Amino acid sequence: MKTLKQILVPLIIIALVGWAAYRLNSNKEKVKTTTALASQTISEIPVKVVSPQTGKISKHISTTGIVSAFEELIVLSETQGKVKKIHQNVGDRVQRNQVIVEVDDETIAANVLVAEANFEQQKKDIERMERLEQGSAIAKHDLEKARIGLKKAEADLITARKALRDTKIKAPISGVINKRMVENGQFVAGGMPICEIVNTSKLKIWVKVPEKDIFKLAKGQPVNVNIPAFPGKIFSGKINSIGEKADNSMKFDAEVIMDNNDSDQHLKAGLFSEVYIPVEASETILIEKAAITGSMKNPSVFVVEGDIAVKKEIIINESDDKFIEVVSGLKKEDRVVVSGQLNLNDGDRVKIIQ
Repeated sequence: MKTLKQILVPLIIIALVGWAAYRLNSNKEKVKTTTALASQTISEIPVKVVSPQTGKISKHISTTGIVSAFEELIVLSETQGKVKKIHQNVGDRVQRNQVIVEVDDETIAANVLVAEANFEQQKKDIERMERLEQGSAIAKHDLEKARIGLKKAEADLITARKALRDTKIKAPISGVINKRMVENGQFVAGGMPICEIVNTSKLKIWVKVPEKDIFKLAKGQPVNVNIPAFPGKIFSGKINSIGEKADNSMKFDAEVIMDNNDSDQHLKAGLFSEVYIPVEASETILIEKAAITGSMKNPSVFVVEGDIAVKKEIIINESDDKFIEVVSGLKKEDRVVVSGQLNLNDGDRVKIIQ
């Protein structure tokens, strides 16, 4: 006859096995439920969409340059002698043909008197010889020789008078004396620098323009100039000339001209500048920058087709603070995801929300 222990042990084992089977089945049902819920959640990723719009984005070519004077030159002496008087100093404004420096002219003035006297004497000699020639008192070739002498005397007089005028060294352009290279009493010779004059009533900026942008420029085209020395102030200018040949870096020279008549903010040559050249924009497809996934170098977007997210690679161009141009890859009727795309993969099911 079986003992009580022999009866209870099998019963306990059977109970434990049954309990374990129940727990395993219960956990399996929970896993199925969780998986189903997750699958349902993933298949309904909420997204916001918008359709691309057409419009224009303001475009400009950005470059830099150094502001320079519209005109600047070194005034050279065309005479020699001792500096007698300096009329203008550094910082003085001069007008064209205004006297800057006078050189001692005593000897040169005397040369003019001699040349004038010689010229007058030659004229009188010609008049006398012409009367004699009419009476055949002198040979004709003697009269011709005298006439040649008169021309030489006239040339000597012209040269002497010019030398006298050159003792008053004048400004060849209007502007401001930027440097002075001589002092009172100093001896100057022909070709010696006297002073530097700069004309800043207008300013010019030479800039470099890449070959891809050069055909967007035209003479007279308006530009905006930012001078960091004047923060918050934008100056106006225009394209004055465009180079015909690129340099070794495949960039073209362009000259920008600016008026400089603002007495409150009078600019000086040598300042650094940032030049912005607006160019004509055309109608194109625009999307919000927030829709872009990946990098700006290799951009892509998600569009919703039915209830499926489809990833599309696009080619972009200019942008502003909110929108970016799409050159290719999208159509106007596409529905572009602008919110929720960070959780998307190509082919995911989505639910469009407002």
